[in-house]
Amino acid sequence: MFRFFYTLLLISLIALSATLLYQKHTYAYQTLVHIDPLPHTKALIAKEKYADADEYLGYFMTFDYVADSKEAQKLFHTIQEKRGSLRYKSNKILEGIRTGSSDEIYGQASAIGSDFFLIGDLRDLYIQGKHYLKHEKVDNVILALSSIGIVASAGTLISFGASSPAKGSISLLKLAKRTKRIPLWLEKYLVRQAKQLKKTKNIKALKPLFKNIDTLYKKVGLKNTLQLLSKTKDMHGLKSLSKLSTRYGKESTMLLKLSKGRLLKQSKYFKQFDKSTIRLASSYGDNGYKTLLKSGEKNFLKSIKRIKAYAKVGYKGQAWKLFI
Repeated sequence: MFRFFYTLLLISLIALSATLLYQKHTYAYQTLVHIDPLPHTKALIAKEKYADADEYLGYFMTFDYVADSKEAQKLFHTIQEKRGSLRYKSNKILEGIRTGSSDEIYGQASAIGSDFFLIGDLRDLYIQGKHYLKHEKVDNVILALSSIGIVASAGTLISFGASSPAKGSISLLKLAKRTKRIPLWLEKYLVRQAKQLKKTKNIKALKPLFKNIDTLYKKVGLKNTLQLLSKTKDMHGLKSLSKLSTRYGKESTMLLKLSKGRLLKQSKYFKQFDKSTIRLASSYGDNGYKTLLKSGEKNFLKSIKRIKAYAKVGYKGQAWKLFI
């Protein structure tokens, strides 16, 4: 009799353990779900934001679960075909010249082209001067950047181009202002520095700012630099973004977006993980990053393996993988 109850108890414990293990992996499967990039991509296309749509879907096309989708392939081809057309490119270049801003790199290049040279700074000073004489609103940030730009231009001539990173950063900041992507803290900082510049005639104090912006631009490109710059709250935040971009390159903006800023806020913890693991976590959105931080890299990768095994149970009879 005792042996019977002992056997029954043992079977019950095994059944309970199996149930708990099943529920554990079922829960993991439910909470870690891949992002479907198609709805957001279609929404961007509807707004004619083809550059953003290409960048967003293009990132997810590096993952097999999206790359193997016929619908995703067709949509990706449609976007690239649109962006590659001569008419589209011409319109974007004209948009940059006409409005001073664009969502495409060649439109942005046409927008800031003149600002890289002295003529752009003189033009802006003239325009702001006219506003002042007519008692109209003067853009103090553009005025400050133009003043800084003239001093930087003089330094470029004297140093045979050594100040060109400064000129490039000033041009980028002007575009950021015109596209409403320059944060308030930076506007105040630039106006304050321009006033100091009248006394010192030297841009030395601005070099840390220009260095961080130049690093961002080289690592993530013009468009992403503008996006990242708009998210900063102070100089320390800009410096942190500069460091982040050095590690993650052109994927920095997308990784930050998918992590809802967590990648930057908790960067000291994410530094311990391999970049490929960071990318894998991004395909599950912010929940993927939370799970990675909570479980650690080794357990996270093991969980992903189990989730994939769980997904196959229904049609391949591989339930044994759940218990590995």
